[in-house]
Amino acid sequence: MAEFSEMVSWEDEYYADIKKGDKVYYKNKQGQIHRGEAVLYGPAGWVLSCDHGTQVVQDGINYMGHTPTKDPFRTDDHMGKWLNKWRWKEFES
Repeated sequence: MAEFSEMVSWEDEYYADIKKGDKVYYKNKQGQIHRGEAVLYGPAGWVLSCDHGTQVVQDGINYMGHTPTKDPFRTDDHMGKWLNKWRWKEFES
């Protein structure tokens, strides 16, 4: 049987490097690995568009890796990250 590292189709990437349109791999509650396309950055993490609906991926919880899109003009979700920055500041004090 092949090693797990030979079966995966993503490279070791950082969660912070995800951009809109990237294929993101995540683990569900049953431990199965799925993938989806990064759509926007929300308060709980990246929101993915999947075949079976939407899914939220959080760093350190269910994020497994990602594959950058082949688009040479990959864009980050600056608006989503900026909006969510202000939301959590009110709860910190």
